[in-house]
Amino acid sequence: MGALVVIALLAGGCSVRQGDFTVMTNRMVTLDRVDLDELPRAKRVEGEQTKLIQLLLIPFPLSAYPTIEGAVDDALDKGDGDLVTDSVITITNMHFILFATQKITVEGDVVRTRTGKGN
Repeated sequence: MGALVVIALLAGGCSVRQGDFTVMTNRMVTLDRVDLDELPRAKRVEGEQTKLIQLLLIPFPLSAYPTIEGAVDDALDKGDGDLVTDSVITITNMHFILFATQKITVEGDVVRTRTGKGN
């Protein structure tokens, strides 16, 4: 029983909602001739990027951390689009006895503003 209490105290995590965004992308799009209300909507898509950020109490450099760009790329790939609308960004940190992870999640409606494969 005592070991279970110690493990529970050494393992934990938290999730923080970082923000809500009307339009989000990291791809080249031109919106001057696009009506966002007229674009066909994909189902709600969740993109994420998770990385191990600490091992045996040794933190990794900042370049090893997940990025919002990686999570947005994942969402756009899953939704086969180039723009995420009505999106929410969440960052989750999980700490265990010997390691820690961080996950960035982007959830939103993915739309395609361009037609054709070469565009």
